[in-house]
Amino acid sequence: MMTADYLKDPSGRKYRVRNNVDCKSSNVVYAVNCRPCLRYVYVGETGGTLYQRHLLNLSRIHTQHSDPVAEHFCTDGHSMDEFRIMGLEILSGSDEYRKTMEQLW
Repeated sequence: MMTADYLKDPSGRKYRVRNNVDCKSSNVVYAVNCRPCLRYVYVGETGGTLYQRHLLNLSRIHTQHSDPVAEHFCTDGHSMDEFRIMGLEILSGSDEYRKTMEQLW
């Protein structure tokens, strides 16, 4: 799992990471980083733990599932080894609130 004080989008804007998120944290917004691309390729949310979401993403990559994360890491020159996940924010509130915060990130 990656840690950082901020997330930088493709245009170079920086967004401060708001909480100290670890793999046991639940109800979080997270980002997926691709090491060869040197960028974040996806922002998502989960009501479960960040660890559970990490395993689900890796499983989807392994089975070549049709979702944005799996499709990115199944392209030429990519593999599961380049997949990195970083927690951005721990939330309290409803699923709807978490999904709204995901969109804001």
